[in-house]
Amino acid sequence: MRYLLPLIFAVPAFADADLIVHNAKVVTVDAKSSMAEAVAVQDGKILAVGTSADILKHKGPKTQLIDAGGKMVLPGLMDSHVHPSGAAMSEWKEPMPDLRSLKEIFAFIRKKAETLPEGKWIVLRYAFPTRLDDARFPTKAELDEAAPKHPVLYHAGPAGVCNSMALKVSGVTKDTPNPGSGVVVKDATTGEPTGMLRSAYGVLKGVPGDADDAKPADRRAAIKKLFAFYNEHGLTSVADRNGSKGDLDLFRDMHKTGELSLRINMSRGIGTGGTREQVAKRFDDLPGADKKDGPTGAGDAWVRIGPTKMFLDGGMLNGTAYMRQPWPKGPTYQVTTDDYRGLLFIKQEQLRMVVEEGVKRKWQMTAHTAGEGGMDELLDAYEFVDRITPIKDLRMCITHANFPSQRNLERCKKLGVVADVQPAWLYKDGTTLLNVLGKERVRWFQPFKSWLDYTVIGGGSDHMLRFDEIKSTNPWDPWLGIAVAVHRTTERGTEMFPEEALTREQAIRLYTINNAYITHEEKTKGSLEPGKLADLIVIDRDVLTCPTKDIAGTKVLRTIVGGKTVFERK
Repeated sequence: MRYLLPLIFAVPAFADADLIVHNAKVVTVDAKSSMAEAVAVQDGKILAVGTSADILKHKGPKTQLIDAGGKMVLPGLMDSHVHPSGAAMSEWKEPMPDLRSLKEIFAFIRKKAETLPEGKWIVLRYAFPTRLDDARFPTKAELDEAAPKHPVLYHAGPAGVCNSMALKVSGVTKDTPNPGSGVVVKDATTGEPTGMLRSAYGVLKGVPGDADDAKPADRRAAIKKLFAFYNEHGLTSVADRNGSKGDLDLFRDMHKTGELSLRINMSRGIGTGGTREQVAKRFDDLPGADKKDGPTGAGDAWVRIGPTKMFLDGGMLNGTAYMRQPWPKGPTYQVTTDDYRGLLFIKQEQLRMVVEEGVKRKWQMTAHTAGEGGMDELLDAYEFVDRITPIKDLRMCITHANFPSQRNLERCKKLGVVADVQPAWLYKDGTTLLNVLGKERVRWFQPFKSWLDYTVIGGGSDHMLRFDEIKSTNPWDPWLGIAVAVHRTTERGTEMFPEEALTREQAIRLYTINNAYITHEEKTKGSLEPGKLADLIVIDRDVLTCPTKDIAGTKVLRTIVGGKTVFERK
């Protein structure tokens, strides 16, 4: 880190600031990794950064002064991947349980069965087997024993297991065909459904949603509550990685009424099936009649349109990600065949066409791409389209990108492709993945240092359920993500290839300027420099020098968005 000279930025002579934060250790995260002592803010933007003595010259009669007491100041943190609407509504009625073993899960199901009328569904959502002490899916027989008279679905993203009653009430039998690219898994000997469904929930009937009876006011209140929690942990911007038009309208209205306490970059989902004409019409319709909803970059500093998003393969944590080599057989994911590589939802020819139509319309694009084989397919499509219309300036993205390879990193550099990654997955799931896939394959699981040698990656959580920053699915505490990128040790104590660890400064950049870059916003936020948005935080420790084990416990003392305090620790 380089300390600033007395004043590093030219500003109008002694212009009055609205806010000054001084007596601080300011980590600017600028291109030179400069350090400072104070920040001045005017009209929601940074006026000057420098020494306390020089910055205090901008004090006027109405300037708010905040003495940081020597504490560290950072740019406001950003999360590259959240699902705020679903996460907020998952607990709008009551807290969700934190179930860590099959024993606890079966006990929860039995308790539900005692209070619910027979025939009512019992659903556990996003319960990833990699995070259980047992490190495996439950079986149909085990779910039958727990609740024989209720349909039960153990949902883990694209794959899940249901019990016999769920199959019965849905009319799923040995004769039920696979839906689309999904699979109703059947016993090799009897032909009967095993209960495992891979991207095939559509065959089930009557499964209730999380918030079917929620009113608009309930949703608004829940999202405000969630955003307040985000602010409490230093988040000033998030990327909603699959928001609906209703979510977009809500966020804009919350901004209008002064209720929005952080900035949102909104990805819009795009259907990938059909003819070229049908796909083209979807892209043409996406921005809306007033063109406010696209393409990438439309909107303002508070609610901005990001990339369009596709779903290319399944999930790493449920055994449906599309891999280069087959998934090993075993109980973790209930794989029983030698040639199962996961699920690929878009064929290469179709994928190329969809990407081409998006690029024509200046959309940055991304795709949920969890497996190594899926990443190969996406980069093949990006390379193909680049030969027709250069894509480098669009910063095409890969969402998750769990398993790059040397060749794929080189392709990303050539094409300007970026990625949003989830460090907490290494923390939560690394031990199980190492046991299932082996050391050679897992060597390329989330290789952060190698990524940064070739392109830009941003840190995100994929927060989906629960409010709690650590117990949620997935953990969204940015300080945990920063810490994991530095120490690369799992929740269960497994050290995961320390040669891929980041420095502390690099890890901070994952959640600041790097995330701003992957959303095309690095000129307005992500670092503390004059002219940029005044989004900053004061924290309780020096994360550049404190013991590594203490990074994850960082407490935010104050969060400022646009020059206004949205959280202050009392």
